[in-house]
Amino acid sequence: MSKAKYKLAIQVVGDVVHDWDPYTLLAAGCPVDEFDSEIASIVAQIPRINSEEDATLALSRVFSSAFEPSRFTPELCSMAGIKLFEALSANGLLD
Repeated sequence: MSKAKYKLAIQVVGDVVHDWDPYTLLAAGCPVDEFDSEIASIVAQIPRINSEEDATLALSRVFSSAFEPSRFTPELCSMAGIKLFEALSANGLLD
């Protein structure tokens, strides 16, 4: 992934995660970089994302690993996963 494409991917994934705002941390005033590590982990998985389900599973894996597995099941991440897949597709970040 080129540097420009990586920067775009970070921005696109970041926008989706910030909009989703698990735990409403950003809405509560936490720093905007609160989920930077998770965003970067999701960007690393973009080559394996080929569907809404793949995007949902990527979010579920990353956030379950970083926080609570029971709170980030695929079912609970599905709306954000759909938005993630749509955003990645719209920005030409999927092969």
